Amino acid sequence: MIKNPDVSKLKRGDLFWVKVEKLHPTQFCIGIVSAECKRRSIEEYAAKGELQQFLCQEGHLVPVIIGPPGKTLYLTDHHHLCAALWRADLPQKTTKDVGAYVIHDWSDMEPQPFWDCMNDNQLAWLYQYGVGPLSPSILPTSVGGILNDPYRTLSRWIRDAGCYLKDELKDQDRPMCDEDSFSPPTKNAAYFIEFRWANFLRENITLAEDPHVFHLACELMPRHPAGHFLREVKTLREALPQVIKLIGCNQLTKVSYDDMGCLQSAKPMAPKKKC
Repeated sequence: MIKNPDVSKLKRGDLFWVKVEKLHPTQFCIGIVSAECKRRSIEEYAAKGELQQFLCQEGHLVPVIIGPPGKTLYLTDHHHLCAALWRADLPQKTTKDVGAYVIHDWSDMEPQPFWDCMNDNQLAWLYQYGVGPLSPSILPTSVGGILNDPYRTLSRWIRDAGCYLKDELKDQDRPMCDEDSFSPPTKNAAYFIEFRWANFLRENITLAEDPHVFHLACELMPRHPAGHFLREVKTLREALPQVIKLIGCNQLTKVSYDDMGCLQSAKPMAPKKKC
């Protein structure tokens, strides 16, 4: 992987390390609870001196579009991972770099055709709390500016329970640190399915607390175990019975989450009675 690359010389397929603060999001919101779970994992790997190995695994590589103005690096997936790294408390001298690869270089396009192309190729989600599409000109300019959407976390929880599947490149343990280029396999995807589920839940599930209370930017959202954070986890847990009644996904009764809202364990299925 290329270190300290000259962005003007990057081409499609190039693998490189990039500082997380240089990446521009292509969505307005994440679920901060989910990002905090990833932050905890990142800090654990960093404490063992294994952060780079963790981030350069195939399933953790960040896809990037090079676009206008200049040679801006647009992040098209793994926003939660990047936000988690941005928020992480790392040992001294540990850099907040992620492994990335170039999908396309569209930097020679004018802004409007560029964003038309991004939308046509399902590479941007320009909705905020179910409202949109919004102008890409008001997208946050760093992952620190991404907003928290509690329904996005609730959507992730029901995905963790197996209530729906996200068709994606499966996380793998194959290290890519010594590679120079990468082309992910083609796949059929239900684009932005986690956001679509979040919007469905937003329309049908009433949280005990006004969700606007939790609409803070990533850079302003306190870390666990701050009271504000715990309130959100508690509020989402209390909504699960509504979700089960709405979608009939009993798998949600077989998973448990810790105080941070991270998937902890799945309850074993009851043994079948012998005839």
